[in-house]
Amino acid sequence: MDRLQGLRAFVAVAEHGGFAAAGRVLDLSPPSITRLVAELEAELGVRLFHRTTRRVALTEEGTLYLERVRSILADLDEADALVAQRSHRVDGVLRVLATPMLANVLVAPLVPRLLDAHPHLRVEVDVQSYGIPAVEGHDVALFAVEGEADTGLIARRVASGHSALVASPAYLRRMGAPAHPAELVRHRCLRYRGLDTHRHAWTLMRLDGPPERVDIPLEPVVCSNHVETLLRVALSDGGIVAVALDLVAQPLAQGALVRVLPDWVADRWSLYAALPSRRHLPARTRVFLEELGGAARAIQYRSGGASAA
Repeated sequence: MDRLQGLRAFVAVAEHGGFAAAGRVLDLSPPSITRLVAELEAELGVRLFHRTTRRVALTEEGTLYLERVRSILADLDEADALVAQRSHRVDGVLRVLATPMLANVLVAPLVPRLLDAHPHLRVEVDVQSYGIPAVEGHDVALFAVEGEADTGLIARRVASGHSALVASPAYLRRMGAPAHPAELVRHRCLRYRGLDTHRHAWTLMRLDGPPERVDIPLEPVVCSNHVETLLRVALSDGGIVAVALDLVAQPLAQGALVRVLPDWVADRWSLYAALPSRRHLPARTRVFLEELGGAARAIQYRSGGASAA
């Protein structure tokens, strides 16, 4: 039997004086109320009500049981209300897992806005280098991949776009700036190693002018699953790297990096938020995802992306 439903039926019969009245309160038929109470009595091995054709009255055991059951149900309802209230109130500790680059570019700038809007919220940011995150122990785990992710995780695609090619001015002065993607084969190319560890080609597409798509086979001089390492090599005049523009907004503004083949975009990227569950997201997680979506859409717009999800 449904023990909780049986307890509620018992209390309703006692408080409203009959099975029909209890059924109206609980939106159940009188036979259903009768069955629930009978199953409860059978499980307890005692009679809880005296039944006559005119009235229903508690037995001595029923009176004792009612006092305790009322207290138990009141505590349970209070606990339910407390948890339900917290599901709508933005408080508690938001635990975010992010790579160093995503933590710096996406998470850190939006945290002050979250704290200003929700003063009872606290944020823990766990920064690690990884390909696919282990979401256990976190409310949200962020990761970016080339193309689309097939990881088996419960993940929402937050945004997607295309990378741009960048290099240091000193490198381009020394090696010459390519005028067409085909000339990249003679350059030092720095390649991010994602889920597909054997893929070294860059696919470039023209933004302006006649549509054109070029697949460039690469023998990268540096290959890494750590974007920050590749950017450091590029900043040290080591070669050309493909990256989302907002990740290098500061060095581009300072002139430490410049665009290469600015009329072309490189491989597609997707940003995902992995979640521990699809259901019953805490309010703190929902507001973080909303803020994250806005920030990611700004990055996506500036880097020539498609729609956010």
